[in-house]
Amino acid sequence: MFYSSAPARVCLFGEHQDYLQLKVIPAAINLRLEITSNLIEKNIVKIFSQELNEITKIRTDINKFEAKKGSLTSYLEAGILALKRFKQETVIPSISVTIKSQIPIASGLSSSAALLVAWIQHLSGIVELDLNNRTIAELAYDAEHNFLGIPCGRMDQYASSFGGIFSLTCTEKPTLTNLKAPKIGLIVVNSQTPKLTSNVHGEKVTQIQQVVNKFEQTHQMNLEDITSEFLQKVKTKIKQNEHTILEGVISIKENTLMAEKELSKSDPDIEQIGQLLTSQHEFLKNNIQVSLPVLDNIVKTGIDCGALGGKLTGAGLGGSVFLLTSRENDKVVERIQNNLKLPTYSVKIDRGAYFKEI
Repeated sequence: MFYSSAPARVCLFGEHQDYLQLKVIPAAINLRLEITSNLIEKNIVKIFSQELNEITKIRTDINKFEAKKGSLTSYLEAGILALKRFKQETVIPSISVTIKSQIPIASGLSSSAALLVAWIQHLSGIVELDLNNRTIAELAYDAEHNFLGIPCGRMDQYASSFGGIFSLTCTEKPTLTNLKAPKIGLIVVNSQTPKLTSNVHGEKVTQIQQVVNKFEQTHQMNLEDITSEFLQKVKTKIKQNEHTILEGVISIKENTLMAEKELSKSDPDIEQIGQLLTSQHEFLKNNIQVSLPVLDNIVKTGIDCGALGGKLTGAGLGGSVFLLTSRENDKVVERIQNNLKLPTYSVKIDRGAYFKEI
């Protein structure tokens, strides 16, 4: 029997920054997706998803999409196609697969990235391709961004593949800097409001990219060099709606750099980190405009119940909120559950994807 596993992630800092090729700080958490399989004699891959209670089949010689995009089968096909494009001679094994996941779907915790990372890790492990974490992440990104056409950045795939906590500069060849996991507790609250659909997410991404590109071209500057001070100086020359978006993007960028500096210390100030989280949520709410009252209420309630700060995680307009606490957070979790009556998880920073034969 073969086994692979990949974690969910929260975006600690840098929401809506990765597709702008800026820095993000994700953390893998111990909500995981697991894949087990056995070899069979038929020339098919037979898959059973426990959470969806769905059985699907894919031909091992597949060379183009056959499933409806957005379905479970389409994600699995995309993983196979990305792997075959990377190594054309790859022979997909005939296997019977079971997928089991602790990660709520459409919750802003990157269930799709975990699926693709675990799936590509699984297939490459069986055929002994010996792919490293970066290659697994890039293939998962290729599957989701290029084959499935989802306007994502690279953060989710790298977080699930590498695990732990790190800063990632999301250029075409991402630069990854590992960070020591601070002595913190994390709480995830699922709003039970599905996050942005791919279409709405695509519209939001396009809007932000157009505003940023226009500003860069007008002022002959790269986004990474634009400061809040400069934006303030030219405020009167910019449309109000464009200034609102730019202020959010640049403030989140600067906020993320401050967080990285603090997290790089041997003994980071977790109260300051909590304040930076909440500040970033405010920019996502007021400037990027991807929050909802239910998400704002979770952040406020969490802080009222003893959390040090929190923010939405994922594309927004639904999904989950995560809250930062001290390491011992059982009482905070209990108070949040009693007040919100929503699925609430006390989670830990976890390892990345792996494969083994059992």
